[in-house]
Amino acid sequence: MTHREWYEWLRELPWSLRWFPLLIVVRPLVDNFYFLKEVSPFLSPPYIVGVLTPVLAVSAMVKYRMPKLNSIDKVFLYWGITVLFSCAFLIFYDPLSLLSIEFVLKLSLPVYIYFFLRLFITELRDLHGILQAFLYGSIFVGILLIYEVAVIPFRIEESRGLSRIQGNFGDVVSYGMYITFSAIVATYYFFSRQHILSLRRRLWLLIPVALVGVLGLVNIHHTATYTIFILVIGLFVAFNIKSRNRSVAILLLIIIGISLSIWGSEVVDERITPLLQTDLAVYSGTQDTDKLLHGRVGRWRMMLTMFSSENIAVQFFGYPIKLDYVYHFIGIGSHNDFVRILFATGVVGLTFYIIFLVSIFKRALALPMAQRYLLIATLIALLFYSISVTPTIYAPFMYFALAIFAYVGLPDNQLSKWKNRAY
Repeated sequence: MTHREWYEWLRELPWSLRWFPLLIVVRPLVDNFYFLKEVSPFLSPPYIVGVLTPVLAVSAMVKYRMPKLNSIDKVFLYWGITVLFSCAFLIFYDPLSLLSIEFVLKLSLPVYIYFFLRLFITELRDLHGILQAFLYGSIFVGILLIYEVAVIPFRIEESRGLSRIQGNFGDVVSYGMYITFSAIVATYYFFSRQHILSLRRRLWLLIPVALVGVLGLVNIHHTATYTIFILVIGLFVAFNIKSRNRSVAILLLIIIGISLSIWGSEVVDERITPLLQTDLAVYSGTQDTDKLLHGRVGRWRMMLTMFSSENIAVQFFGYPIKLDYVYHFIGIGSHNDFVRILFATGVVGLTFYIIFLVSIFKRALALPMAQRYLLIATLIALLFYSISVTPTIYAPFMYFALAIFAYVGLPDNQLSKWKNRAY
């Protein structure tokens, strides 16, 4: 999709839908004003967006006729019901608290965004329009990143003996997410445009995204993003071999091999080994297993032990039904999305969430090669981020992943209709 085609697509959308891709474009800028919440939550652009988004999404769902729910939608709906059930108990516990309202908006975001996107996305062109919006939003992130590296960092966080740049985002994960989004979209476009663009023209997008992505990786020092970036590159190579682009795969492997031979030991010693020192100490027997993943394993054990001692109702439906202060269990404090979802919605909610992800993965067989790559890469990103962070309460991550899942949830006849089309 060229910029002109994207602009035409955007103009065709009614304002009740157009706000969403525009929000994606400006969201990185909005999130850089995160710390205005310390002055007042009413002055914080992320908070304002957090309140307006459900209003606009639900308004569109009321205005237009929703598509008929299929089996995937129904599983997601069942999970959504457990989420909203927990949100209701948070409101009952603390009805006038800004904290409870903030958590309700965060926890419920995947529910209304998914069904809004099921209404929004009716064809591949709509998905491409949203992916293009992510690329445009990532331009700001790339400029910010280059400025911090070349001139002066806006904000530095010390972790494991390394200095992380993180802009004015709430944490370093935001940089990592946009590096991941850009890598997935650029490599996906390489496949989806292979029938209409030459190899050289497709590389025009891929090369700068890869260079800025590597620049970001070695300056944010985020283990999950390192892992996902490597896995996405590996998946890209595998799909190139499978799609008969073996020359591209071989060239990429040669470039990676040369780069590793020149800079590999330095990068590993200075940038990666400090991130893994504790884990290596555990494997060597000098540290307890609770120290794995920067101490997260010990945290999970402690929190899961506490959860297992709760009554059966809490274990089945989540901590909020206790009508107590449980925000540290259902927010980012667990540092694992599956554990967080278990605490927030209980065994019932976690089961429906896992069934949904499995159902989405099974749909890969019905997709053409390029969209299959996009889906698998997105699932890899979601699953690996879920090990150490909580992507389901990061709004940009949900915009990205749920847009792809909403497209994958289209009926088979609509998916097959676009098998031979490219934008």
